[in-house]
Amino acid sequence: MLLLGDFAENGLWWTGGHEEVVPARSSSNRSDPGASAVSPRSPRIDWTELEEWYTTVLDAVRSWPLVYDELVGQDSTLAVPPEALKEIEAQLLVGQDHVHRSLLKASETIMKRPGRPITAPHELRFILILAANPLLHTYYKPYPGEFRHMDLFWSSQGGPSSGRHSGIIKRIVGLLSNTPNECHNHLVNWFARYPEPLFIKTKDLVSSFLAFRLNRQNEKKYNAKVDITAGLIPSLNAGRSAASLHAALGSSQASGKKQKEKKKIYNDDWQIKASAQVLAWIFAANNTGHSRRSLANRMDGPAASTRDRVQMRGQILATSDFYITLLDDSDLVADFETWETKKGKFAFCQFPFLLSIGAKIQILEYDARRQMENKARDAFFNSILTHRIIQQHLVLDVRRDCLVDDSLKAVSEVIGSGGEDIKKGLKINFKGEEGIDAGGLRKEWFLLLVREVFNPDHGMFVYDEDSQYCYFNPASLEPSEQYFLVGVVFGLAIYNSTILDVALPPFAFRKLLMAAPPPTLATSQPRQPMTYSLDDLAEYRPRLASGLRQLLEYDGDVESTFCLDFVVDIERYGSTERVALCPNGERRPVTNTNRREYVDLYVRYLLDTAVTRQFEPFKRGFYTVCGGNALSLFRPEEIELLVRGSDESLDISALKSAATYDNWGTKNPVENEPRVRWFWELFEEASPADQRKLLLFITGSDRIPAGGAAALSIRIACLGDDCGRYPTARTCFNSLALWKYGSRERLRKFLWTAVLESEGFGLK
Repeated sequence: MLLLGDFAENGLWWTGGHEEVVPARSSSNRSDPGASAVSPRSPRIDWTELEEWYTTVLDAVRSWPLVYDELVGQDSTLAVPPEALKEIEAQLLVGQDHVHRSLLKASETIMKRPGRPITAPHELRFILILAANPLLHTYYKPYPGEFRHMDLFWSSQGGPSSGRHSGIIKRIVGLLSNTPNECHNHLVNWFARYPEPLFIKTKDLVSSFLAFRLNRQNEKKYNAKVDITAGLIPSLNAGRSAASLHAALGSSQASGKKQKEKKKIYNDDWQIKASAQVLAWIFAANNTGHSRRSLANRMDGPAASTRDRVQMRGQILATSDFYITLLDDSDLVADFETWETKKGKFAFCQFPFLLSIGAKIQILEYDARRQMENKARDAFFNSILTHRIIQQHLVLDVRRDCLVDDSLKAVSEVIGSGGEDIKKGLKINFKGEEGIDAGGLRKEWFLLLVREVFNPDHGMFVYDEDSQYCYFNPASLEPSEQYFLVGVVFGLAIYNSTILDVALPPFAFRKLLMAAPPPTLATSQPRQPMTYSLDDLAEYRPRLASGLRQLLEYDGDVESTFCLDFVVDIERYGSTERVALCPNGERRPVTNTNRREYVDLYVRYLLDTAVTRQFEPFKRGFYTVCGGNALSLFRPEEIELLVRGSDESLDISALKSAATYDNWGTKNPVENEPRVRWFWELFEEASPADQRKLLLFITGSDRIPAGGAAALSIRIACLGDDCGRYPTARTCFNSLALWKYGSRERLRKFLWTAVLESEGFGLK
């Protein structure tokens, strides 16, 4: 209780109620380093000591059995029966509860009256100390006693997401979010150097509180504003083209239809805005890559669990750990439009790290669909006004045996026309085949085209045998226009929501995003300049990176041992060319002093300078199609997952749970229909490689989309009684049609023959 009284009594010293003590200066006019309250790197808080203080105050009762045993050991007459011990413990636990309540009350009092506005970084320390209170966190469970008095009481309590202690947490995020920019920079640096368990708990505290506020907003009832002229007077703000009136009328008519109402996610709630802002600083700290010291006693609980989902190298927590999945069911389109049009002061698109990759894909697909519909509508009206036939889609006619030449030529003609037909919906027509593209031919075209273009025999990209990644070939003889067209195809895949089988290293996606045109809208994740490190090179060429790392770590004389100059040897079609990494590099030896500079220049040359002629047109081609506000919401690791899909082992049970069935004559085909059961058994028993081939046969891609296996719905239909014909797949709709084969072995034979021997619309 003395510790608690000291906490409450001296709270004003933390919050600026007393004059700040100016650090004393010595005769040399230098401040005593021990007297400084904070530094840009640290708030000067001993987190281990603080944890011990909280433990002493909150769990003082925990040691009572040891004290009792010690007393009884000294004097056996002090022993009492179990009923009396139970009563003593009950009184102690009541006292423990009073201590907890007093600590929380004192904390709230300090937060209500901080003394003066927080203007300097050292004035933030008391907030960080209060935020570390275990009572505010989900993981903390008080001592229940030897007789388990508090089990029922504590089981009814929740964490911050249930609103417990929200009065304190809202003041913590409120005070932090209203500090000046100097304090923001300090907070990011401090969070980046937090001990890892404390960092995780701080993030979980604010995230849980944000989830609580969203739930509160969703439960509220709002008075809808009714526009009596809605649907009668069209809005012509969309533009002045011939299609504008039709678009305005269409949107007016659509507004009158009954649509599924989306949940409201906020209504000018300052607590949501403040929480999002604090999480933005924690997320920025999460990406700085600073090494963190662990607490001496790592605390158990949910905060310490492993996180291994959408993650970039150097992050302490995966990007996906910051996702607020409650937003997935909200009106993301309205939020995106609010952000785009700047109609409101707050939108979650300003804090894209809170949006799951599924939510961002919804926004990206909406943005692409909107542009496609606008182009199709313009084409329709232009065809009427000009009396010419104008395609509403971008249709490419290609031959399978000349796929690359036909495709790049067709794309080149569209780009060269000067219009924006490239942003129409894409349809593919394979000459000489009867297929009609409803999405499946497009997926197959992307798969075959990318496989050919990225083939090392084509010469545009080179592969590393150790990493199995490919990168731009600096010695390629292909003209820049070819790389531009490949960039266009790459952008078309994202624009048309198609997974590509490309093995670019992770840093290449970061390089591509960092090279985007300047954004027109602000977000909480400002673009950082592109940098290259030895770790980036290790992703692509691990053997070379290992050699350079040995150079950096060598203890002897580097100059006499390695005999290196500031040059790099490049192989170009059988001959070796020496390229200087800096002016007069041929005459500058690598020494112990400058070896770090040599490695940095070497890495930058290989990953950037040497491939500038190839990367620049590729980048321009990509952003010719994909430039837009929706794409700026994605991070590099998310773009990689969006483009490549997931190559994780197939979760057959997740695919099975998301599947739909048609024409089987029973409500539950999985249980009642042997052919369906046999199919899933064969799918699960197959080797990982054959599982990929079966997935490719059904969906047109052998990878799981970014949303996971649960987001991939396979439709299994029944064709009728067994007539000796093979199963068929409609990749446009992720559909597999089976006959009612007489046995499991017969199904296995026909299914795998169809999978392994088919190509296009028929057997090989």
